[in-house]
Amino acid sequence: MLGAATDGLVRAGVVYHQDITEPKRYNAPLRRQQLADAAITLLGTEGGRGLSHPRVDKQALVPPGTTSYYFRTRKALLQAAAERVTELGAADLSKMTELAGGEVTEYAGTKGLAQLVILSSNEPWLTRTRARYELMLTARLEPELAASLLEFAAKLYGLARDAIANWHEEQLDSTLLDEQTRTVLTYIEGVLLSFVHGYPAVTDADQLDRRIRAILRSVTAETQ
Repeated sequence: MLGAATDGLVRAGVVYHQDITEPKRYNAPLRRQQLADAAITLLGTEGGRGLSHPRVDKQALVPPGTTSYYFRTRKALLQAAAERVTELGAADLSKMTELAGGEVTEYAGTKGLAQLVILSSNEPWLTRTRARYELMLTARLEPELAASLLEFAAKLYGLARDAIANWHEEQLDSTLLDEQTRTVLTYIEGVLLSFVHGYPAVTDADQLDRRIRAILRSVTAETQ
């Protein structure tokens, strides 16, 4: 079933520059997307130091000067990458919500959340995860960049909160639900970082789901 979810998520909006193969079909929005995807690839594979206008041109297989024409500054290029990362991440979250269909399925509750996180250990999601962390480091000094990344963070928080609410058999106090959500997401960020560093803290969705549920039980016990 995870394979089916993966196929659906790819169809949900993961489009890379290799998909745009006909240079005669001029389309400015698609060209910007093409360049943003190339920037994400460079950020995710070579880090911030590997990102430059000429290198994006080469990665995107476009004529020299194309990237600087569409994105005059490095700041504009980073902003485009952040917006694209957010767009692709939001598409993944929406697809997982769609698969759950508002019902109790393997895509609803903590299991669905765990499956979504595990995707980040595989390509192309792993490169995007690495790029997101590179962008987060830069965002400390760039308010507009931070705002784009916070949009995805807010969507992830909402999905996680709904997943945790579905896990409980009874309606949960809002304060406790928020505390559980923050605690689970803090752990998930650690898991994502372990993927980025190449030393995965978990190996599959079932293992991660068990740990998430253990965290939820622990937070609940502390409040009783």
